[in-house]
Amino acid sequence: MRKAIIALSMLASMTSGAESAAADGPPREVVVNGVEFVLVPEGWFWHSVENGDITQLGVDEPMFRDVHLWIDAFYIAKYEARARDFERFMNSGDARVSEQYRNGEVEGCGVQRDAGGRYFLVEPEMDLPATHLSWQLSDEFAAWMGFRLPTEMEWVKAARGTDQRIWPWGDEYPDDTFAGFGFDANCNPTSVTEFPKGASPFGAYNMAGNVYEYVADWYNPEHDATLQDGMRNPPIAASGSTSRNDLNVPNKILKGGRWGSAPQSITVRERQVAPPEFAFLCYGVRFAVDVATVQGLLADEKARVVQP
Repeated sequence: MRKAIIALSMLASMTSGAESAAADGPPREVVVNGVEFVLVPEGWFWHSVENGDITQLGVDEPMFRDVHLWIDAFYIAKYEARARDFERFMNSGDARVSEQYRNGEVEGCGVQRDAGGRYFLVEPEMDLPATHLSWQLSDEFAAWMGFRLPTEMEWVKAARGTDQRIWPWGDEYPDDTFAGFGFDANCNPTSVTEFPKGASPFGAYNMAGNVYEYVADWYNPEHDATLQDGMRNPPIAASGSTSRNDLNVPNKILKGGRWGSAPQSITVRERQVAPPEFAFLCYGVRFAVDVATVQGLLADEKARVVQP
């Protein structure tokens, strides 16, 4: 009888522990492959989309509208992708779309190429972001690291949280303690760990200023028009529009502004667009990863929990 009671007690304790673990959900902060990630929980948020091609809007027409959408939980990198990881990637020989770097047409602010073809950190003492990226190179870089690019919806929720704030920290007009902006247009990135005062509601740094960040999405005003209140996990556009540049080619989207931007250009709503193969001085990226992927890596002891 006593053994039966003990067995029942142990079973109840195990069940209670399992229910508690399930109730707690995914950890809030993890490290995977040396990259810190913060959890963005599932739920509703306000996504800002442009009212069509903004270059064609009249003076009195609103440029943006906010749509109430649901997206599932995911992890966003706490910091912008680092130059030190980009250096490893470029020296690995696995970068397929790196002709501009190999041919010396691009000189990154954080990573450059020596005469022997080896990539090196320009300022190894600083924790600089990867710069001078194209969308194609960003996508390869993310995959090589074991991650992916966030969608624009994910990026906006990670930057804004669940309200309709203007900047990641809120509606307070920024000064130089919030973000890296208003600098000279030449190479002026700051450390990815700078500006904790300007962090997003989920703890992501530099989602305003420093470097523009590529997201997965094509720029497509017609697709934007299909997004309506109440949608759950709406898909991103399958193809891009050729509007909004002079090249007549489809564009990808970048978010967050850069070190040379004005305050109104580092808002959560702000978009930049570029052809997928186009690399520019202040273009960078921020990684994302699925919750299921992180859970599998934790189970295999290939990731670690920072905050439960």
